[in-house]
Amino acid sequence: MSRRLAVALVVGAACGGGQPAQPPPLFAGEGDRDEDGGVLARASQRLLIGDDPAAARRSTADAGTGGDTYGGAYGGNSYASYVPPAWSYPSVNRTPSYNQQGGLTGSIEGIVTWRGAIPELVTSCGPIAPVQIARRGPRTVAGILVYIDHVSVGRVLPHGTGEQRPSTVGGVVVKRGCRFEPSLQLVTPVPAALSIHGDGAATTLRITSPTGAEESAELDAGGRVMLQARTGVTRIESDDRTLGAAWVLGLDSPYFAVTDEAGRFRLDELAPGTYELTFVQPPVPILRDGKLLYGPPVIAHRKVKVGRGTLARVDVAFGD
Repeated sequence: MSRRLAVALVVGAACGGGQPAQPPPLFAGEGDRDEDGGVLARASQRLLIGDDPAAARRSTADAGTGGDTYGGAYGGNSYASYVPPAWSYPSVNRTPSYNQQGGLTGSIEGIVTWRGAIPELVTSCGPIAPVQIARRGPRTVAGILVYIDHVSVGRVLPHGTGEQRPSTVGGVVVKRGCRFEPSLQLVTPVPAALSIHGDGAATTLRITSPTGAEESAELDAGGRVMLQARTGVTRIESDDRTLGAAWVLGLDSPYFAVTDEAGRFRLDELAPGTYELTFVQPPVPILRDGKLLYGPPVIAHRKVKVGRGTLARVDVAFGD
């Protein structure tokens, strides 16, 4: 503690009053003048590991291999040294199955509400709210996925900088306490990377693929598990079935939205025509012997006609 405090005081003095010697200039983190050896970087290293050269060498080695000195807070060896599988992706030159067109002006908006009792469940982990329903005012529902599947003419898909493959949307699930979040998301285009991040408590995952096949994976505290999202629905839950599940829908679609806290959604840049909207609600599980047993997501379809430069409205209610 005394060694670390002394370093902190020295750094503070260099930044304060008096006439200290001018420190060397700072350089960009590239090339042969990388700032990882600058004044602040060296001070930070000493605050972390002290002045022991052997400890410095161990820390540097650990940073590259996921050893406990550096990687412990981030999941240790199982996290920092993890190498994702060598998945095969479609060609980056892949084009959508519809005709992309700019300047489309049609829109659809609406609100999703809930009718009936608000479901509340309690497992050995704690209370679970399977659906995000507003408790004051209108019972609007957040987290409902809305998308249009088949189109012949649609908006131009955004691309990553310098890439030809369309930018990936979704693909991250996080364990937070007694549930995985978000409870429902869309990943597009597929196949795509899907990462599951842990919190402070380790758990065993049960992952159900779109084909119905199940597999288990260990999610360390602060760790990460990598999957490949494919077309269809993937379910992510704990092996003991006490945590709220997450649902990942893999789909190639140019039009999708998730309802906000007020249950609202909006789809823009639509060509004139008649569309079928699909609404997906995370299923409400049955609680049996302290375990959450899920059926498939709840799906509703609505058809709507959109004119040039017009705004169509579609409202949907879920629940009993």
